[in-house]
Amino acid sequence: MTDKSNPTGVFDAIPPYLVREGFLGSELVNKLIEFAVENEARFQESTTGMTGNEQVRPEWRISRLLRDFGPLKQEIKSRFKAVLPEALEFLGMPDFDLYHVELEIVAHGNGAFYNTHIDTAIDKDDESVRVLTAVYYFHTQPKVFSGGNIRLLPLRQTAGDSVYCDISPENDRLLLFPSWVPHRVMPVVSESVQFSDSRFAINCWYRKSRI
Repeated sequence: MTDKSNPTGVFDAIPPYLVREGFLGSELVNKLIEFAVENEARFQESTTGMTGNEQVRPEWRISRLLRDFGPLKQEIKSRFKAVLPEALEFLGMPDFDLYHVELEIVAHGNGAFYNTHIDTAIDKDDESVRVLTAVYYFHTQPKVFSGGNIRLLPLRQTAGDSVYCDISPENDRLLLFPSWVPHRVMPVVSESVQFSDSRFAINCWYRKSRI
């Protein structure tokens, strides 16, 4: 008989994840930083909520984002596509026909954060669904902020995050995990008010058809 008052097993463990260092290289990192800074005015306040009903909720999420990669779009997309087979094999996930690669650049300044969520919970696309999440970190050198770790949590969460895994936002680092994994962005601390000193990230979602 299973003792449900003291659950153990897959629901209480940290889900699988993959970290790759030096993913895009310094030349492309510099291009991304230059592009982000040049387009600072186009970054919008990040929202939460179901697709079509997104809202700015500063009590839940603070950051700014841009979904237009300009002339860098095709190169960025192709690099993320190239890592997909390795990620699926490492994470033990079944292969699938890629429907779409969803991308956005996110900037986190002082005090920015994102409370616990799963990426499939805010997704209501009629034709496709998020399967795999990738987060790529980049920032100016030397780094002037601290914090901003992504905290991966088990499916069965407990009070106070007693079980978790923190991944720090190191420059040119890529993190991949299944989109159903609960996670949060821990608060960023920075004395700089310059947009160029933000904790930048590319959020990528690999989507498959719902059919």
